[in-house]
Amino acid sequence: MSVTFIQIYDECFDDVYRYVYFKIGNKWDTDDIVSDIFRKACEKQSTLKEIENPKAWLLMIARNSVIDFYRKKKSLLIGDDLEFYLNPLPFEDPFNQSDEMECLKKSLNYLSKEDLEITNLRYFADLRFKEIAEILDKTEQSLRVKSSRITKKLGLLVKKCLGEG
Repeated sequence: MSVTFIQIYDECFDDVYRYVYFKIGNKWDTDDIVSDIFRKACEKQSTLKEIENPKAWLLMIARNSVIDFYRKKKSLLIGDDLEFYLNPLPFEDPFNQSDEMECLKKSLNYLSKEDLEITNLRYFADLRFKEIAEILDKTEQSLRVKSSRITKKLGLLVKKCLGEG
């Protein structure tokens, strides 16, 4: 049984949206980028039968679209360091303003780019390690170990922020 574009859209939209929103930080640009991601995917609909993991495929498109967004924006901004612009903007969640959430948001800023990308794909895009491995071209095992270390580090940073450590 082949999967249709509508099925992929329904199953993956929320994860793709969360991923892009976390990287971009505002609803308007996120809406435009996510729309463009699914437009690109729809144009490639004929190849969907060949795609083993549609969610990972969509998130690769999403990741590249975010990079393209910052590249275009860089031409409008002063400076040469594209990596600076790839760091996520503050994640806005008006429904949960607890101290723990604030500390978690602050703690995310202390992660390396790679650690933040792994965290984003794992928890915001809700991908499995196998899917993350495909996107980042790493082994599942190395990602499991790295994710465990990131989680411990975040735990310590959050405790320190809360004044517990």
